[in-house]
Amino acid sequence: MKEVVDFIDKWLREQNRHVISFCFERTQSATITTDTLWRIVVLGFARLYPSVCQHILNIVQSNKIPDPSDNDGRFKFLIETPLSKLNDVPYEELPVIVIDALDESGGLRYDSSRKDDHKGLLRMLKHWIHVDHLKRFELILTSRHDEFIQRMFPESMSIHIDIPSGSNVNPGDSTSHDIRSSSHNSIQWEKEVHGSKGLSIAWSLMLQVFLSGQ
Repeated sequence: MKEVVDFIDKWLREQNRHVISFCFERTQSATITTDTLWRIVVLGFARLYPSVCQHILNIVQSNKIPDPSDNDGRFKFLIETPLSKLNDVPYEELPVIVIDALDESGGLRYDSSRKDDHKGLLRMLKHWIHVDHLKRFELILTSRHDEFIQRMFPESMSIHIDIPSGSNVNPGDSTSHDIRSSSHNSIQWEKEVHGSKGLSIAWSLMLQVFLSGQ
């Protein structure tokens, strides 16, 4: 998915949107964890907004930040509370958070020692899209096909884009595209898109719909 994420990043920056991105790697699950994600995200916000920076300084100096094993507590201190201070920032100026390879969080098929970390991450991401002030921040998640992730984020609450790859791609097919937007804010491919030009056009259209909130 690297090519897709690189395109999303470039396209958003061309629209003058700030991007905060993070990538999981299943072979490095001991060091690339949910807590790492939240720290990268909040540091990205702290660089852009003095109010978030001051909040982080305050909790570090007070030594009240929850233990890294407390996923819920860390999320509240590092994400939910500081981002509540940005309600006066116009929607179109807010950063977009891109989380790549979500299925790789938790290691090799969620090894036993990291399984709870993976489940905790999905629970917090689902919580994110239900909190009023957090819903203003767009999340773009990439993942291989994963039934558990799909159940956590059904099309009734998210936009799904399927990108054919490997044996699912037929080089002889057309590079044409057709995007269908349903009434409950989900987007699905009706035709496969092949080739870098077709992919770029299709992703440009999808991102325009995504950021317009349609």
